[in-house]
Amino acid sequence: MNPSKVILFDGISNLREAALECFKIISRDFGQGEVALKIHFGEDGNVTHIKPQWLKDASNIFETPVFAETNVLYRGSRTTKKDHLEVARKHGFDYIPVEIFDGEYGGDYVEVPVNLGGIEKAKLGAGIKQFSQCIAVTHFKGHLAAGFGGALKNIGMGLGSRAGKLQMHSIISPTVKSETCIGCGTCVSECPVDAISLDGKAQIDSEKCIGCAHCIAICPEKAIDIPWDMSDSVNKKLMERIVAYAKAALKDRRWWFMNFLTDVTYDCDCFGIKQESIIDDVGILLSRDPVAIDAASMDLVEKAYGNVDPFLEKHGVDGRYILEYAEKAGLGTRNYSLSLPE
Repeated sequence: MNPSKVILFDGISNLREAALECFKIISRDFGQGEVALKIHFGEDGNVTHIKPQWLKDASNIFETPVFAETNVLYRGSRTTKKDHLEVARKHGFDYIPVEIFDGEYGGDYVEVPVNLGGIEKAKLGAGIKQFSQCIAVTHFKGHLAAGFGGALKNIGMGLGSRAGKLQMHSIISPTVKSETCIGCGTCVSECPVDAISLDGKAQIDSEKCIGCAHCIAICPEKAIDIPWDMSDSVNKKLMERIVAYAKAALKDRRWWFMNFLTDVTYDCDCFGIKQESIIDDVGILLSRDPVAIDAASMDLVEKAYGNVDPFLEKHGVDGRYILEYAEKAGLGTRNYSLSLPE
């Protein structure tokens, strides 16, 4: 396979100007109409996410740009649409419309056949249906289960509905923390398939559970959680399922990918804490190939870190497996040519 083109905008002294140049290139490929910028607003308290001011020229370049996201699986500041929109506003992303694709509680989704990684149909946030032109605006950083979070994870995990995220993370149903549950019955009345009963404490019937994870979002005591498993085999399965969801998101849409190699941290932006950068800022990468741009990002981060994979060193997870799997699945190539803007 011929190498995919990846452009490095290393003007870190003016990242807004660099992002503008990316937008200009993308606009020459896109037509008129709506453009979804898939973004991560950062958990409340996170400060190393992409800075909103760097992206402000999107409204000057594209006819109708919107920021797009889905709700998170865990309980945090972005579990519901209402709270998610408040975080976006608080972090300064409210200068163009914000769309939370999977609705108020993460239950709005559309099923897309993929038949990959054990996933027959991916449950993407339903809002993606209205967009045929998308940009993955990704803060490249580490991730404790996937090794790193790049373009593939941004569109795969990041566009999955709550049920989709549960499908990617686990093959079993949510569990009740009995020490936290107060037996209020909220989850029982809200479960769409009557999989939860109450006997002093809530109990989930894993045979009936459909994995929608609605109970996680609506429990007032945060007593329902995911039985996380971080073994090597599970991490690889997670990466395979992220690729399956990325494939579903790519289907029938024109995509561009922007990776920000700025404030690169060991952990993801879902951590609501201040994190420290592990390398000097590199700049912005631009490509139409999600595999190539993530491969180039990893190579540049490793080089800056002393020719060592910092995420493998920190988390013990080889994130390059997702690149290998995505290439085999036909999402792109690890073979890339890196160039500066013309």
